[in-house]
Amino acid sequence: MSYAALIKKAWSSGTYALDEAEAAKADPSGVRSRRAVRLEMEQIAERESWDCGACFCAHKEGIMKLAPFVKFREEKFGAVLFETRTEKVYTLSPTGAAVVREVIAGVGSGDLVAKLQEKFEDSTGRLALEAAAFLAQLKEKGLVVE
Repeated sequence: MSYAALIKKAWSSGTYALDEAEAAKADPSGVRSRRAVRLEMEQIAERESWDCGACFCAHKEGIMKLAPFVKFREEKFGAVLFETRTEKVYTLSPTGAAVVREVIAGVGSGDLVAKLQEKFEDSTGRLALEAAAFLAQLKEKGLVVE
């Protein structure tokens, strides 16, 4: 069994151990080394564990969170939302990323704009309108739930 096959088996089954029969079938000329596989698994674990705290806390009424099939990753230009059911990718500006970060932090829908105004200077008042409109779009698409 190649390392790539082992990773796929472990990822889908949740079992990260080989029995003797599987170990005997191990492919010694595997394309990837153990080190490469370990680094890849560490990267996956790091990438997927950023929101583990949200999974363990009780959900309160009025508190928003990302839908279970939505992944968030920050980038240099802002962020990316990946909707895994349809495999759609949404690129976010820094402002959009800030809105999603507040959602992930567990801010209620009524407090979101106030939290953003505390963090960012907004003399024109556009921040509140844009954040509210963006949040409505996220809810409409089913990316954020309450």
